[in-house]
Amino acid sequence: MLEVLIVDDIPSQVDSFVATIPKDELGIGRIHKAYSGKEALKLYQELNIHIVITDIRMPEMSGIDLIREIREMGRKVKIVVISGHADFEYAKSVVPFNISGYLMKPVNPAQMRETLGKLSEEIASEKKLQQEQHRDGYAFRENLPSLQGEILNNLLYGKAIPDAELERKLFLLNLPFSLQQKVGLFIVRLEGNLQEYERVDKELIEYAVTNMAEELFRDTFHLWFCRDQNEYLVFIVSAKEKNDVKGHSPQNAMDVRAAALKKKAEHLLNDHISIVLAENWTYFPKEVSALYRSVIDGMRGMEETRKGVFLRISGNLDQVQVQIGTLASLYRPPLLIHLLDTSNWIQAEEKLIQIFAELKSVNYPPEHANEAYFAIANAYQYMAHKKGKLLSEFGVSSFGLMPAAPCLKQLEKWAFFMLRSLREQAEDSSEKQTDLVEKIHKFIEENMNDRLSMQTIAAHIGLHPAYLSRVYRAETGNNLSEYILRYRMELASHLLRSSDKKIYEIAQILGYQAVPHFIKRFKAFSTMTPQEYRGRTELF
Repeated sequence: MLEVLIVDDIPSQVDSFVATIPKDELGIGRIHKAYSGKEALKLYQELNIHIVITDIRMPEMSGIDLIREIREMGRKVKIVVISGHADFEYAKSVVPFNISGYLMKPVNPAQMRETLGKLSEEIASEKKLQQEQHRDGYAFRENLPSLQGEILNNLLYGKAIPDAELERKLFLLNLPFSLQQKVGLFIVRLEGNLQEYERVDKELIEYAVTNMAEELFRDTFHLWFCRDQNEYLVFIVSAKEKNDVKGHSPQNAMDVRAAALKKKAEHLLNDHISIVLAENWTYFPKEVSALYRSVIDGMRGMEETRKGVFLRISGNLDQVQVQIGTLASLYRPPLLIHLLDTSNWIQAEEKLIQIFAELKSVNYPPEHANEAYFAIANAYQYMAHKKGKLLSEFGVSSFGLMPAAPCLKQLEKWAFFMLRSLREQAEDSSEKQTDLVEKIHKFIEENMNDRLSMQTIAAHIGLHPAYLSRVYRAETGNNLSEYILRYRMELASHLLRSSDKKIYEIAQILGYQAVPHFIKRFKAFSTMTPQEYRGRTELF
C-alpha cells in the first residue's frame, strides 16, 4: 500500500485534500499531514513515503526548499506541486527537481484523483520492473559459475573465439583476464570415496574445493575454473598487478598455494585429492589449449593406483603428442547393440571388457571416451525403448546420462552396471510373460464395459502400450486388439442366445457407446446383425 504526504501551511486545505482522495480505489494505505516544510521533512525522514503533495509558498521553508532537501536524500519519491495561478511560472522553476505533476488552486478533486491514479500505476510498474531486474540479476549470479565454466571449457578444447568477442565475454562475466597475459594452470582430481558420490553431492564437494582455492589464491592471483569432460577441476591463474609474492616467481607462488589447497581439502573432506600443475606458463588464450593437453597427457600416464599425488608436469607446447585413431574394439562386429538385441549377454560383457581394455592401453585423448560413452549409451537406450521404457527405469547410475563422458573409471562402472540391470530385467520379464497374459485376460473380463482399450490395460499392468502389445503377441501369437474384439463378439453371441436383454443393453455391457457401431462390428464378425443372429438362434 502507498504512503502519501500532503504539505500545506493551511490546515483546512490539507484536510480538504485528504477528504477527497479515494484511498482504497488508489491503493493508498495512509495519508500523512504536515503544516510546514520542516514538519514534512521530519515525517519524510521517518516514514517510507511514496508520494509527496506540497504547496509552493509556505513560510520558513518553501516548497522548493523542501523538494531540494528531499532530492538530496536520494530516495525515489513522486512529487506533486500545488500552486496558485499567479505562482505558475514560479512553480516551473522546480522542474529540475524531477516533478511528477502540477495542480492549480483551487484543486479539482477529479484532477487530484486522476494525478494520484497515474502515479500509483507508475509506482506499480516501477516496482514490477525492479522485481524483474532483481530476479534477472539473481538468475545471472546463480548461473555465473556455469557461464564462466562454459567459456573456459571452450578455450581448453581449442574452440576459436574472436578476440573482440572474448574480451566482451570476459567483461560481462566479470573475469579479470586479458589477452596476451601469461597464465598458469593446474588440475584437481577427486579420488577415493569422493568419486562415488551422486551428482548433487559431488557438485557440493567441488563447490567446497573451489571456495577453498579462491580463499588461498585471492591475495595474489585471479582464479578461473571449470569442470572438464573428465570431471576434473581445471584452474587457470593470472598474477594480480602490484602483488607481493615475497620474492617467489608466479610459478612458485602458485605451487605454494596449490599445496596448501591439497592439504586443506584433504583434511576437511577426509579423503585424497591429486593436484597436477603445469610447470610452464603460457599466453592467454592462444596457448591455453596446448597447455591443458600437456597436463592431461601427463595425468593419463600416471598409474591408476596412485592417489593423492602432487606434481608438476613440464610439457612441450610446440610438440604435444596426441594419439588420434579409431577405437577398433568399439566398431568391430558384432556390435554391442546387435549383441544386446539378440540377448547375447555373455558376448556383450566381453565386448565391454575389450572396449575398456583398449581405452586404458592406448593414450587416447578424452574425446575417445566420449565416443565410447555415446555408442554404449545409444545401445542401452535402444534396448530400453524397445521394451517401452526409459533407460533410467533400469537403475539409477552414479552420474546418469550426460552430454559429455565422465572419467574413464566412472564410465566403466556405469557401463557394466547398466548391462547387468538390462540383463536382469530381460530375464525377469521372460519368467513373467505367462502371468502377464493371465493378468491381461482377467482385466479384460472384469472391465468390459469401462471403455476398454490398449491404454487402459497398459495403465493397469504398468507397461507402455506398445511394449504390452509386443509382449502379448510374442507370448500368444495374436494381436491384443484382435483378442479384445473376439472376446467382445463371443460374449455378445452368448448374451444374444441366452438372455432377453435388448440390443442397446448388450452394446453397453460390451463397452460400445454407439449401438450402430456395435451392430457394424457384430455383422463383420458373424455376417449377421445382432437381431438376425438372435432370430436365427431362436429357430433352433
